[in-house]
Amino acid sequence: MKHWYCWLLAVLLCLAMVCCKPLLGRQMAVSAIDAAIITADALEQGKTKIRLYAPDIDQDALFRAVESIWPYACTMQLTIYHNGMVDIALGVEDSARQQQALTLATGMAAQAVDGLTEDTDKLLALHDLLVRSCVYDLPTAEAVSAVDGASVPFTAYGALVNGKAVCAGYSRAFVLLCQAAGLDAIYIADTGMNHGWNAVRLEGVTYFIDCTFDDPVPDQGEYVSHEYFLRPTAAFETTHTWDKEFYEQVMDAKWGKT
Repeated sequence: MKHWYCWLLAVLLCLAMVCCKPLLGRQMAVSAIDAAIITADALEQGKTKIRLYAPDIDQDALFRAVESIWPYACTMQLTIYHNGMVDIALGVEDSARQQQALTLATGMAAQAVDGLTEDTDKLLALHDLLVRSCVYDLPTAEAVSAVDGASVPFTAYGALVNGKAVCAGYSRAFVLLCQAAGLDAIYIADTGMNHGWNAVRLEGVTYFIDCTFDDPVPDQGEYVSHEYFLRPTAAFETTHTWDKEFYEQVMDAKWGKT
C-alpha cells in the first residue's frame, strides 16, 4: 500500500511539473495593465520580444495602457497560445528620432527646472516650456482621419524637435520632459473627444494637465494659458471625457494605490 501511494504521488508530481513547465522562468500578468508595465520595461531595455503568462488578456486594454506610459511610438504584435502564454513582438518606430527627442528633452528639462524644488513648480515650468516651444499643427489635426497616428506630429519628436504637433505629440513630449526632470506623468487618450492630455499624481491626488488646450490657436508666441494646468478630476470632467477607472488603474499600477 505504501509503495502504491508513493508511486501515485510521484506520478502526480511529474504531471504538475509538465503542466507548469511553460510557466517556469516566465513573467505572469494578472491584467492587461500589469502586462503593459512589463512591456514598457522591456521596451526601456531595448527588447524586441517578451513572453508572458497572461490568460484572457484584453489586447485593446494592453495597447491603451502601453500608450499611456511609454512616450514613444511603437508597435505590438501578439501571439496568444491555448495555455495562456502570450508572445509580444515589439517594434520601435524611428528609433533615431526618438533618441533625438530624448536627448533634447533631457537638456530642455534640466534647464527649465534648474533651481526649483517643488514638484508643482517643476510641472509648471515644463508645461510653459512645451507650450512656448510648440505650435499646434492644425492642418494635420484637420486631416487626422487620413494621417498615420505614428507620424511625426503625433510624437514627442514632432513637439520638441520640429516644434509642431497635435495633442498626442504634446502629451508624449510632456511625459518625456517629466521623466527627464525626475518626475512622471501618463498620457490619456479619449476616442470620443479625439484628444489626448496628461495626468500626474501629487501626494496621492490625481491632477490633469492639457498642454494642447493651453496653447492658443492661432499661436500667440510667449503667451501661455494655465486654464488646464493641474486641474482636479471634478473640475476637469466638466470639459473632458475619459475612461476614469481604467486610467486610475494604470496610475495605481505605476505609482501605487492612493
